[in-house]
Amino acid sequence: MPGFNPNDPRDVATYDEVSLWSAMAGLLLLDHVPLGAHRMLDLGCGAGFPLLELAERLGPQAYAVGADPWRAALERAGEKRQRWPVANAALARADGAALPFRDGAFDLAVSSLGLNNFADPDAALAECHRVLAPGGTLALSTNLTGHWREFYAAFAAALNQRGDRAALARLAHHVAHRGTVEGLTRRLERAGFRVTATHDRVVPMRFADAEALFAHHFIRLGFVPAWESVVEEPARAEVFAALRTRLDGIAREHGELRLTVPFACVLAARR
Repeated sequence: MPGFNPNDPRDVATYDEVSLWSAMAGLLLLDHVPLGAHRMLDLGCGAGFPLLELAERLGPQAYAVGADPWRAALERAGEKRQRWPVANAALARADGAALPFRDGAFDLAVSSLGLNNFADPDAALAECHRVLAPGGTLALSTNLTGHWREFYAAFAAALNQRGDRAALARLAHHVAHRGTVEGLTRRLERAGFRVTATHDRVVPMRFADAEALFAHHFIRLGFVPAWESVVEEPARAEVFAALRTRLDGIAREHGELRLTVPFACVLAARR
């Protein structure tokens, strides 16, 4: 998003209102997270979702802590915690790869959409293993490979039309950074967890046409810069014009531009 400042409380407040993306993964997590925990950690809690929601759903006998390195987002979460209020929640500014908690401090750890964004996912999972008590549960929700496949198929077709092999390779790398349930299971097992359940859901995001997609505030903030980095100048304008034409063709054919997002919630027990 042009001009977005992650340290400006006003901008963080607008980011906090980018709730739909978080809600799609968060609702899947809320549908399946165990509610018998007494000590919960939300790793990568950002501006407070689902930390505060889960703290209330677990009940006043439980205690929930949210950890995130983003100071301004934690301040926003702190304001909500006080104004609602949620007395059984706390916040800690911390790196997921070096958590400031004792061994076995929690019986439940959650992370919604965090795994794809951690600088070192394996280190974060190792820390989750350390701070969970034996038998404790780790609940993760994440989007998967296949995210917006309709968009990326049109993007690849536009690049193929130009014969831009280098850009196609960059696009493939961008798409592949999202994981699969199988890959996530292997990663969890390496970290000392045993996967006990997986739940998946495919969620549509609907737009009127390409203009609506590219003008959307969250798309401009979270996706457009990465898409633009796939195509080098001076070809970028031509490729994106061709991409928009293809997306508009899909919208005309189907009456909308429907992009699908596969999500998974994975539950794992600490060995």
